[in-house]
Amino acid sequence: MDVDTGLLRALVVLADDPHFGRAATRLGLTQQALSKRIRRLEGELGVLLVDRGDRRRIRLTAAGQDALPAAREVLAAVERLDPARGRAGRLRVDVMGTDLAPTAWVRRADRAHGLPLDVVHRPVETTAEHLVRSGGADLAFGRCGAVPSPWPAGVRRRPVLLEPLAVLVPEDHRWARFDQLPLRRLAGQRLWFPMAAAPLEWRGYASELCAVAGIDLDTTGSTFGFQQWAEDVTTGVCAPSLIGEAMRLPDPRMRTVPVVDPTPVFPWSLLWRADLPAGTVSAVLAGMGFTAPAPRPGPGVWVPAADRAFLDADRATPGDER
Repeated sequence: MDVDTGLLRALVVLADDPHFGRAATRLGLTQQALSKRIRRLEGELGVLLVDRGDRRRIRLTAAGQDALPAAREVLAAVERLDPARGRAGRLRVDVMGTDLAPTAWVRRADRAHGLPLDVVHRPVETTAEHLVRSGGADLAFGRCGAVPSPWPAGVRRRPVLLEPLAVLVPEDHRWARFDQLPLRRLAGQRLWFPMAAAPLEWRGYASELCAVAGIDLDTTGSTFGFQQWAEDVTTGVCAPSLIGEAMRLPDPRMRTVPVVDPTPVFPWSLLWRADLPAGTVSAVLAGMGFTAPAPRPGPGVWVPAADRAFLDADRATPGDER
């Protein structure tokens, strides 16, 4: 089977932004052209990939969800084989996921400062370190604690943000009236976060957090995209879930309650190829709004032990590159 990568990219972008109009705009296509690409891909694979029953709410079918990881892997492999991207003078930045905080940081650097950055998306089983080391991206956001020891010589790192976590709840949930929710209150509570297509670094983080806090995390099912996941949680269709406070909610009426005592944070770091000029990396970091490394986590903050060790070491060592 010889599948056009343009068809695979159409599926990936539609999964990341489940709206034909917005997805078509991102791809530089008309909605009709995007729909034709999806139908061509369905014809190639012999399965229905998109449920078109409700035009306002696009969902991937089970077959579409199954095909998505492979589509991402193929596109990442093609980008690694494309030498023209390097000659174009643009940097490829992996953001872990379209709806996560790094997407806004890259957009700020691109639009406000005109930096030549292209967003790429890693396969869900690939870490930031592996993507940079294998040539799939020039820079990538991720967790240093997910990198096996010893640290690879060809990769540099800098912590940029400790993103606090919150609980996403319906408006009428008993937790919705709280300004904060102590982590101990989550012990024995059932939360929901599907892990089928979740990034590897998040899965490891969530697993360790839930083990420490005694959270009963249901990881089954599918999100059907960020907006649908948030809507299912906040309308009470599914149990409350975890969300990073730096993420932009699709609806301002959605309610999040910060978790405290201690505050679990996701330790974002930027990783990059060791051969990138220091001035280039500094310009990218400044364009994203990171003029100083992330602070050292205090006693009221929870991070996995492996990440805390990196953060402590990076704060104790002068300079940005490690």
